[in-house]
Amino acid sequence: MPQTNAHRILKNSVYMFIRMAIVLILGLYTSRLVLQALGFDDYGIYNVVGSIVFFFSFLQNALGSATSRYITFDLGVGDRDKLSKTFTMAVYAHLILAGIMILVLETGGIWFVNHKLNIPDDRMTAVNWCFQFSLLSMALNVMAIPFSSNIVAHERMDYYAIVSIIEALLKLGVAFLLLAAPIDKLILYSALLLVVTVIIRLMYIIYCFKFLKDCKLIHGFYSTQLKQFATFSGYSLLVSSTDGISMQSRNIFFNWFSGVLANAAMGITNQVMNILNGFVDSFTQAIKPQIIKSYATGDRPYLMRLIFSTTKMNFFLYAFISLPVLLNLDFLLTLWLKDFPPLTIPFIQAIIAFLLFDVIQQPLWTTVYATGNIKTHEIMMASIKALVIPVTFLLLKWGKSPVITLYVWVLSNILCAVVRTIYCRSLFGLPLGDYSRRVILPLVAVTLLASPLPLWVARLPMGPWTKLIIITLTWSLNLLLIGFFIGLDRTERFFVLQLAPVRKVIELARKVFLKKSSREQA
Repeated sequence: MPQTNAHRILKNSVYMFIRMAIVLILGLYTSRLVLQALGFDDYGIYNVVGSIVFFFSFLQNALGSATSRYITFDLGVGDRDKLSKTFTMAVYAHLILAGIMILVLETGGIWFVNHKLNIPDDRMTAVNWCFQFSLLSMALNVMAIPFSSNIVAHERMDYYAIVSIIEALLKLGVAFLLLAAPIDKLILYSALLLVVTVIIRLMYIIYCFKFLKDCKLIHGFYSTQLKQFATFSGYSLLVSSTDGISMQSRNIFFNWFSGVLANAAMGITNQVMNILNGFVDSFTQAIKPQIIKSYATGDRPYLMRLIFSTTKMNFFLYAFISLPVLLNLDFLLTLWLKDFPPLTIPFIQAIIAFLLFDVIQQPLWTTVYATGNIKTHEIMMASIKALVIPVTFLLLKWGKSPVITLYVWVLSNILCAVVRTIYCRSLFGLPLGDYSRRVILPLVAVTLLASPLPLWVARLPMGPWTKLIIITLTWSLNLLLIGFFIGLDRTERFFVLQLAPVRKVIELARKVFLKKSSREQA
């Protein structure tokens, strides 16, 4: 891995980790205050109403993926003229998409909320206000996607991190206002989140126009760029829509068959999923532009190195946080929320299993998107994911536990991972033998060798704080040592040892050892 790129990745990763740590702490406390202020019922109502608005987020995700890919690709090959055209058409496309989503949701969405959801009659006025504010927030988020994508493509992770921290602080302020407000808290919460959305999106837009010189709107209609967006987004839409429909239909099915408490449990579970995803995204966001740019420039050896190393780093980061959470879930939820709805613990356990395969596959699907040739991949993934929707409905209709439907979701993700990995061999020449030998087998070995001790500790009788601390320490030490010697190859170990923080720790340890040896000799 070239040193300049490696140092850039490291620097951006540090920014993103700092962002995640602060956002995590603020987010956990904010969630606790919001749940306390709204109560289980209103919290569940907010999640199910929000699911109707974000039911169409798959359109946003599909177009957003196309925008991120083409802006980063054009930046990688250094075509500034094409980059301006791509950015201009991306802005126009997202404006049109926001308008379409507003039109659809202001008609069919309102009808669905008022006639199909299982909501108490005395909360319908608040629900409709919540729907309108959520709809406006979604539209603003859609329109700002080209600007946030441009910031990430330019690898300005310092500013990206600052804005995320400001957003978390504003949401914490919203939670405090919510506790003190004498008016309907569901309406107020939705309205204040809209205000936060306006502030944050303006910060992205202003920064792009002021500090990114190639971020400019130019006159004209560029059919080539529009065709690229349409083709890429059209195929990406297959998976995004299937994911969106699957997730949001699950919320609706829970509401129909299990009630708002299941929605509240799912809302908390989604927050935990976002937290776990955030730790890995802190690294992935820093390295994703490098994957796309290396493919754009045809640097295949560097691309393969990025895929292999990023997959392992993603796994280690996810494992570092997920196992202590899994083994101390009841205590952590009680510490965080004091009280939480039934089904929250098994929901979170299923989500942790689901995310493991997303974490490992992130570098592969980033590379698939970098190729721009996503038709076959998207059709295969969408076909597998679509099966979850009718299975979920039937299982709930037959009286099965909602937990079972989440494990069906996990199984579909495992199948997607296997199919995607095999397909990448023909798409961009992923060497399956090397990938298995240098990535999958080391990760399996690390898991098998590092897990027994913390699992044994978890069975010992001890206080919750003691258990959390000992499990975290034993798991972290095991993962660090076994991951370094078994999980990493020689080149990766050399790179880790060359990092400035690691060199300082080694030098400090050497001085302490030499000082101790000199004392013993004296």
